[in-house]
Amino acid sequence: MKILPKLLLASAITVLLGTQTGMAQTLKLAHALPTEHPVHASLTWFANQVRKQAKIRVKVYPNGTLGNETSLLQMVQNGTIAFTKVSAAPLTAFAPDYKVLSLPYLYKNREQYDQILQGKIGDQILASSHASGFIGLAFLDAGSRNFYTDKPIVEPSDLNGLKIRVQNSAISIDTIKALGATAVPLPYGELYSALQQGVVDGAENNIPSYFSSRHYEVKKVFSYDHHTMIPDVLVVSASVWDGLTPKQQQIIRKVAKETVAVQRKNWDAYVDKALVELKKYHIKFVQSDIPKFQQAVQPVYAKFKKENPDLVPLLNEIQASEK
Repeated sequence: MKILPKLLLASAITVLLGTQTGMAQTLKLAHALPTEHPVHASLTWFANQVRKQAKIRVKVYPNGTLGNETSLLQMVQNGTIAFTKVSAAPLTAFAPDYKVLSLPYLYKNREQYDQILQGKIGDQILASSHASGFIGLAFLDAGSRNFYTDKPIVEPSDLNGLKIRVQNSAISIDTIKALGATAVPLPYGELYSALQQGVVDGAENNIPSYFSSRHYEVKKVFSYDHHTMIPDVLVVSASVWDGLTPKQQQIIRKVAKETVAVQRKNWDAYVDKALVELKKYHIKFVQSDIPKFQQAVQPVYAKFKKENPDLVPLLNEIQASEK
């Protein structure tokens, strides 16, 4: 991905922040999720706190109004917008350390997930992308990803012959292939119509996305296999970041870390609400045979280690953690 020359970056930052006397700084934060989604509530909280504490106005653009996740990340790289929320999966194309987070069944339990992402390893991964034009500020809870189709997915063989929408991530594609389905990368904003028109037979995501994007209207069976727990990432443009004062940077980092707890609370409350509502639409919830899925994805790990030898120590560190 090309990064703008320094002169153009300086110009972009000047326009973005404003340099006229008395003009308050204004930064743009854009994401692709609907306003009903808990991530939007959390990012709005982040924007409000940055305004209050750092005296910088942050304007939030939800619902993909400025583009999908890939285009928003490119805009962050170029300094056109300051912040975006993106899943860790597509970040793998820009910063290799993120790849490990897309591996299926990476964590033993939720406690280990929190320990890794909110600890030293997580901070290392967040900082790894500065040369790519953006910096990770915090990992935000995105739950686990599960399948929703027209039929129960109890074991991997139930996926045979199905076309499943996935994120544009090599490991996500490898995972779906290992489970026996055909992986179809599609932008999230195109998924509803793709499900409706039969372009894909199903998708994999979390409950808030399934509910807030109304995918339950076309796919009525939600199967809990919990194949991945890929976090969302709040990122900031490196060029914009470097133009802020150390005090502003300190405040924004603090607020970003506080947003993690806000997101967890918003997420859990929304899941509870969504499950109540989904029952009204007669959605069938299925518990998958997780050990069979864990066994089926072992080739994904073998391929990952072969293609990413530099990341094997990081993977080993995660798997050896205590929780």
